[in-house]
Amino acid sequence: MTRIVSGRITNVLDDAQLGRLGAVAQRPSLGGALTAARELLGMGLAYVTRMTETEQVFLRTDGDVESFGVDAGTRLPLGDTYCQAILDGRLPALMPDVAAIPHAAAMAVTATASIGAYVSVPVMNAAGTRTGTLCCANHDPQPALADRDLQFLHVLARIIGDELERDQADVERQRLAAEAAGVRALLAAVQARDSYTAAHSRSVVELARAVARACGCDEGEIHRAEVVALLHDIGKLTIPDAVLNHPGALNAEQWAIMRTHAPAGAAIAAGIPELADLAPAIRAEHERWDGGGYPDGLAGEAIPLASRITFVCDAYHAMTSDRPYRPALAHHVAVAELRRHAGSQFCPRATAALLGLLGA
Repeated sequence: MTRIVSGRITNVLDDAQLGRLGAVAQRPSLGGALTAARELLGMGLAYVTRMTETEQVFLRTDGDVESFGVDAGTRLPLGDTYCQAILDGRLPALMPDVAAIPHAAAMAVTATASIGAYVSVPVMNAAGTRTGTLCCANHDPQPALADRDLQFLHVLARIIGDELERDQADVERQRLAAEAAGVRALLAAVQARDSYTAAHSRSVVELARAVARACGCDEGEIHRAEVVALLHDIGKLTIPDAVLNHPGALNAEQWAIMRTHAPAGAAIAAGIPELADLAPAIRAEHERWDGGGYPDGLAGEAIPLASRITFVCDAYHAMTSDRPYRPALAHHVAVAELRRHAGSQFCPRATAALLGLLGA
């Protein structure tokens, strides 16, 4: 098979092109795959996109972006794109001569970007879900484009899909690292203020992790329960020392102040981008299953699961810990309290899981 490129006839895959394809396979990268796609097909532009419900978003480009009027970050309405028409079956994936296809020739983008040839294939992730598209465009028709070129583009799209997934995983690892750093900073502040609260929170984390797993939560839900348990008392940073370290039982006025720690903790978390999505669960950690809790009177399933898990674990550890105003309760007494209040104060599901772990 031959192809006319810049006025000369060449083999479809010469040694240099084969070398390029081999290099991409051995050292995969998004940029390398795009360059290979453009060069292997003899096109002026290659790009990879993701598609939202309404737009096509250009993630990375390679080639003569200026003459086509697009670049990384360009957003186009889906209805104006070849890609959506191809996915809908209104256009073929391989168009060596766009002008010869009436529907494509009539689209505004054909004239706007002066497109003579076009190829597009879906980009898939490891689970087989389409995440975007890999496309090549040229100002002049490319009559030598054939199904073999389409298959090469599918191979490169697979490489690109893997690279995008790897990039997303890196972003998620960075997010979790930043979240962990934020948590450590907050815990250091709590430790400096009140050593009991910090130690108590760490103990509740161990229980919450085990209860979440016993409840059948996935890894993401288990992680949420752990972080909510770790930060459930973070709002106590805002409580005056006279109330926080009061040696006896609190009076009504002091309890009103103490109860502000739940919304205060949520506000602290909301101000940290990496923790903001956990703010509602931190706020709801003292909500009761029957709706009699605070600060919002949420009830039942309206309370985030991480909050319900933390609440019952928090209660058990608090009951079995020495406090300035009372000694620790015996294990069997605390267990009896959990049983008595399951379905009223505590979530029945979370309570049953905790009791099971406690062998009660």
